[in-house]
Amino acid sequence: MFCHQCEQTPTGGCTVVGVCGKDETIASLQDTIVFALKGIAAYRTHAHQLG
Repeated sequence: MFCHQCEQTPTGGCTVVGVCGKDETIASLQDTIVFALKGIAAYRTHAHQLG
């Protein structure tokens, strides 16, 4: 598993389970939420520019 949110490793990402206690499901759900929020923010910015 690779976790993009891990701040507890020197390489900027966790490659083994157990450093922070998250399992693969939680890491995947967090990635999905971040991806969705970035999409919402991009849509909002574009809508704001259009008026």
